[in-house]
Amino acid sequence: MSETPRLSLPLLAAGQAQKHVTHNDALMRLDALVHLVVASRTQSVPPAAPAETAAYIVPVGGAGAFAGHQDELAIFEDGAWSFLAPRSGWQAWVSDEAEHHVWTGTQWRRSQPESSLGAALWGVNATADTTNRLAVSADATLFNHAGTDHRLKLNKASAARTASLVFQDGLSGRAEIGLAGDDQLRIKVSTDGTNWTEALVVDRATGLVSLPASSWARDVPRPNLLINGDFQINQRGFAGGALSAGTFGYDRWQAHSGGGTLSRSGFDLTLSSGAIRQVVEPALWGVASFAATPLCLSVEGLSGSNLDVTIGSVSGTITSGSGRRFVVLTPGAGDLGNITVRLAPAAGAVTFRRIKLEACTAPTPWEPRSSVEERRLCERYHWRPGTVMLLECYQAANGYLQHYLPFPTSMRAVPAASFSVTQELNIYSGERSIAAYSSSMAVASIRAASSGRTYALFGDIAFDAEI
Repeated sequence: MSETPRLSLPLLAAGQAQKHVTHNDALMRLDALVHLVVASRTQSVPPAAPAETAAYIVPVGGAGAFAGHQDELAIFEDGAWSFLAPRSGWQAWVSDEAEHHVWTGTQWRRSQPESSLGAALWGVNATADTTNRLAVSADATLFNHAGTDHRLKLNKASAARTASLVFQDGLSGRAEIGLAGDDQLRIKVSTDGTNWTEALVVDRATGLVSLPASSWARDVPRPNLLINGDFQINQRGFAGGALSAGTFGYDRWQAHSGGGTLSRSGFDLTLSSGAIRQVVEPALWGVASFAATPLCLSVEGLSGSNLDVTIGSVSGTITSGSGRRFVVLTPGAGDLGNITVRLAPAAGAVTFRRIKLEACTAPTPWEPRSSVEERRLCERYHWRPGTVMLLECYQAANGYLQHYLPFPTSMRAVPAASFSVTQELNIYSGERSIAAYSSSMAVASIRAASSGRTYALFGDIAFDAEI
């Protein structure tokens, strides 16, 4: 054996000449390794003029003389670089970090966070990991003042993220307090760590407190500014699937530019791709505009992805989760007149139910309008009688028969009429038509080509006053 097993110090051989050279080399190596101090563990290129016994820990990507010596100790001895592979437990003070490091057998790691750089993981009577980077196992933990105050700060990356305290039983969540998915203060409870019930919400802007789980303390539901928010009115008979840009599916909902793919199962709507929109009329709700008015858009049971929301010129995101999820957006001063509400999945398909838009800063419970009222709101923009209409008479040549068709509710404007004719007899030059007379009435008419029986059977009748 010519070297010591731990520090690779040269050994004297029996009868060796110039023993002082070997002995001095060993002393120089000891001088470098005992109370080891390295200049850096991030410098990848050797210094141009190193001092004798200068030492470095070679980082990833070492170049020049350091190439191929990752994690090894580089020591400048007798005008040349020597490299030593560290052994588990070797320690080194890294001067440019002012930190003490230890070789674990696989990596150099700070042994204690003495500088502002801190430690990547820290366990106190516990094992830390990349999720719980600080782990403490103890009966109590004290964060004390340093003479005056003491604040514990939890900071999140954005409003849509979470900063909260979770209280667990057997590592399963039972209560949570904090900013969960938005910037309102929330208190939630759970029986199983999976399903959560909101007990209290404090509005960040007004300080108003709501108790969503307490029936006696719930807010009085406000009107839903969106029509057909549960997608139950479907006059066009949309069966789900792809819609091209601007095409209506369920009443009052149309595909945005680029189209959209959607389907409904009960009250659940799945938006697989693209976006849907609804244009809201402030005048319908008794206001001139929604400019500078906080509007809260909420949905229930949002799953699959987050939901991107645009109201007029402002946008936000509703994070997925159980219960009623929401975002509050305030249209800009230029968002005058009618305003467009657009919904799109943040990524992939998204499923939700019961969309509600209200003028407030926190959602109130879903309360459906009666089916009669909801249908009449839809029929303000689009009406289909849903039946065929037979116009028949015995008429003189060139004579007319007219029939007035009142709308079930006054429409937003004089609508455009569309229809088909499946049967006809004795009609003069195709003169059989249905046309809107006003926003509350249409007129159907036929003209006889000759004296005698005359009729036309109209189908697919629709009146459209969509925005």
